[in-house]
Order: sequence, then C-alpha cells, then structure tokens
Amino acid sequence: MKGKVKKFGAVFFLLVPLLVLPTVHATQIVSGSGPFSTTVTSAVTSLVDGIAIVHETFTLSLTGFLVGTTLGTALVVIDLSTGSGVFHGMQTFTGTANGVAGSFQMSFSAEINGFTAFKGQFTILTGNGGLSNLHGQGTIAGIVNVSGTYSGTFIFT
Repeated sequence: MKGKVKKFGAVFFLLVPLLVLPTVHATQIVSGSGPFSTTVTSAVTSLVDGIAIVHETFTLSLTGFLVGTTLGTALVVIDLSTGSGVFHGMQTFTGTANGVAGSFQMSFSAEINGFTAFKGQFTILTGNGGLSNLHGQGTIAGIVNVSGTYSGTFIFT
C-alpha cells in the first residue's frame, strides 16, 4: 500500500502545475465583407491655399458580415486643384458581426482620387458585449460620403 501512495503522490505533484495554467480559448478567424452607405450629419469646411479641410460627423449603415450602424468623425483634406486627398477618423459600430451582437471602436484612413473615389483600410480597436474579444482589419473602397464596400479578416478570441 505504501508504494501505491508514493506513486499517487508523485503523479499528483506532476499534475498540480497543469491546474494553474491559463485556459486556452478557441480562436475563430473569419473573412467577411459587405456594402455600406454614408450619411453626413455635420461638416465644417475651411479653405487654405486651394486645400479643403473638412471636419465631419457621419453615420454608416452596414450589411453583410457586419449588420448595424456606426457613428463617427473624420478629417478630410482635399487638394482642390487635383482632387487628390486623404481622410482618417474613428467610429463606433453597434450591431452584429457574423451574428454576434455588441459594439466596437475602429479607426480608418483612405486616399481620395478624383474628388470622390476612395480606397483605404480599417482596424478594429476595442469591443464591448459579445464583440469584446473581436479584432480585425481590412480594406474599404467607394465614393466619398455616399457609399462603399468593406472586406476584412475578423478574429474572435
């Protein structure tokens, strides 16, 4: 009996460290895309030496992988002689991602060509609710302040 207790004790002490290891969560990587439409709710424009500088507040309505709305702000800078420019900003999404409800903050930036067409990228920063462990990044393209599409890689951890 003494030998069995000794073996049990040795096995027990080998297994104890496994009890304090962090639990591994499954990671799901999903590609997703869809269209969006834009509504500008306010804009303040300044002109400086042929450059338009616009501070705007907007909403987006998204469908596809992301279903919901955003509220955001952007800084838009356009050279009025060429139609080239850039914009960047932040927005808060509320809705579902792949059917999971919650919200998240994301940053975005893009280049503008010919006054209206844009191409850029977005990054998901922080989430809440069912999207608290969502991360992701991708591309955006479309017509400035009208509509566009998004496509990205979304990681649920």
